[in-house]
Amino acid sequence: MIKKIVGTFLLLFITITAFSQTFVGDWKGNLQVGHSSLVFIIHLSQENGVWKATADSPDQGAFGIPAKANVNGNGIEVLIEGGISYIGKMEQDDLIGGEFQQGTFRAKLDLMKIKVTPNNIKTIRSQRVFPPYSYDTVDVNFRNKYDDVLLSGTLTTPRQKGKFPAVVLVTGSGPQDRNETLMGHEPFRILSDFLTKNNIVVLRYDDRGVGLSKGSFINASIENFSKDAMAAIDFLKERPNVDPGKIGIIGHSEGGLIAELLAGQKFPALSFIVSLAGPAIPIDSLMVSQLYRIGKVAGMSELALSHAKEINKRNFEVVKSNRPHMEAMAMILDNMKIDPAQLNSSSKLELETLLLPSYRYFMRIDPIPFIKKITVPVYAAFGNLDVQVPADQNLKSLKNNLPYNPKTVLKKYEGLNHLFQKSTTGAVSEYEHISETMNSEVLNDLVKWIKSL
Repeated sequence: MIKKIVGTFLLLFITITAFSQTFVGDWKGNLQVGHSSLVFIIHLSQENGVWKATADSPDQGAFGIPAKANVNGNGIEVLIEGGISYIGKMEQDDLIGGEFQQGTFRAKLDLMKIKVTPNNIKTIRSQRVFPPYSYDTVDVNFRNKYDDVLLSGTLTTPRQKGKFPAVVLVTGSGPQDRNETLMGHEPFRILSDFLTKNNIVVLRYDDRGVGLSKGSFINASIENFSKDAMAAIDFLKERPNVDPGKIGIIGHSEGGLIAELLAGQKFPALSFIVSLAGPAIPIDSLMVSQLYRIGKVAGMSELALSHAKEINKRNFEVVKSNRPHMEAMAMILDNMKIDPAQLNSSSKLELETLLLPSYRYFMRIDPIPFIKKITVPVYAAFGNLDVQVPADQNLKSLKNNLPYNPKTVLKKYEGLNHLFQKSTTGAVSEYEHISETMNSEVLNDLVKWIKSL
């Protein structure tokens, strides 16, 4: 569940530089937040007299964040997406001294010029899929008749004759293509390849408004995405080589939530579901836990985390309420102690995202009433290092609320993160630097379970 959330503790990065050609390059600083610190890297270039900048916050998995720099002599003012400002001056050829500010928070921040090499070296992926394939693959289009949206995807099928179990892959939050491509990984391509090689038909598709799929992503709610998944199931059940009694959903993160919602509503063609790190607690509670865990892994102090947790709770209460847009925005700004006059266009857009109708709809979702009505077999998997959908909370909810089914499996995988990679801390910043895309134990377990149904 990779959502860009504005939270007080998400004090993302800083900087940029600009004093003649001395400012061109990459700069690194450590921002002290309580007893912890966050690393920031700024990339600055100049083209035709215009400064261009991006920033990285590796500890929080944020890379290439837009920023604007204004230079005056040996001084610099930087405005960074997220309501952050940085004012500094060149003290040496390789040192900028300055101050970081976000809302009422201020801190000294010095930046050293560095040679950035790690992020320029692409990690070699240990799992890749290349043709020729040992199965049939075809690009397909199918229509969501519920919303009248044309979706595009890829269908992979075994070459043997017969009828096979089939699954629809449903992506996590944010605009995703059919491979769920992120940070150099293609989890759904790896998953689809492994399943199809084991005689399971797989349909994966671009989210509406993404890739070759039509429709609007930004205006769609989770209800609309659920209908897209329903349309995908309708498409599968018409395939001649699909066993109509063995059609399921494998959903990752928000996709797992969609699987739970459809199963709880007893969508008739759905025979089983697999929830990979799917939320099983109210979404506002999930987001508070997610932000807390991300901050903790990033090294924030318990005092700062507790303070941010209370603010995030209040913010999400406002978001999921029915308060009018302007009133809700004023309350969020007051919660975060931000002067509206300090907001630039980028930070305003960030805050406006929280109050989009689709996001407010999402924040109001409580999956527990749906989970209580699920009767089909469920395979629910979580990584114990997942900072986005914490394993223990969500497993506990499933154990307490999911009706008994002898074929249901609830499992926690040791050492795996939100993407089901072997990880050190589970931090989002590790995702792109791990060569593994999806752990083989999870892949093998899914095949064995589906074939046992």
